[in-house]
Amino acid sequence: MWIELTDMSGEKITLNFTHVVAYSPYGTGAHIITINPEITYFVRETVEVIQQQMGISVTE
Repeated sequence: MWIELTDMSGEKITLNFTHVVAYSPYGTGAHIITINPEITYFVRETVEVIQQQMGISVTE
């Protein structure tokens, strides 16, 4: 699944989320780690926004 996010410089990026192995909060946004550990992204969207875009429902 492809989603559009915003990197920390304000540029839009389109990311194939099937290549993502982990994501976590980072500052006011999120840190995304791909299957290639040398390729990571820092984005402005929060973990909650990313989960919403992915259709992930988190209940506590």
